[in-house]
Amino acid sequence: MKTRVIFASLILGLGLATSQATAATTTNTDDSPAANKPASAMLVNGSQKLFASYVEQNVAKFVNTTNWQNFMSVVSLYNQNPAAVLNISPADRAKFNEAAVQVNNRLAKQKDAAAGHWMNQAGYTARMINFLWDANQSISQAADVQ
Repeated sequence: MKTRVIFASLILGLGLATSQATAATTTNTDDSPAANKPASAMLVNGSQKLFASYVEQNVAKFVNTTNWQNFMSVVSLYNQNPAAVLNISPADRAKFNEAAVQVNNRLAKQKDAAAGHWMNQAGYTARMINFLWDANQSISQAADVQ
């Protein structure tokens, strides 16, 4: 009886050691849109104000549209508190995505190199916000299933 207990304990210990070794070699990959991008690749840390200034100077007519207001309100909210964008309604999300396309189109029409830089930053920011929305939706759907 004593040898059986020792044998069972040995097997259990080896099983736990093997599972810990496997867990230690597991790698997590970040496949988010901004995973390989520096923070300067998005409209964060004050660059949104520089972006707004650029658009006001070079695409002045667009600044007065509701698409511009929708885009900048979500980007500003994201910069203030990234988790707050998760509370945006699906209708406002659609408006933001439409506005992001309009911003991209307006910047694509500009001839200077700065427009391309701002277009990339606006695009990365929009992709990150959409990534957060998609990830949150997946998590909430998984919670609903359970």
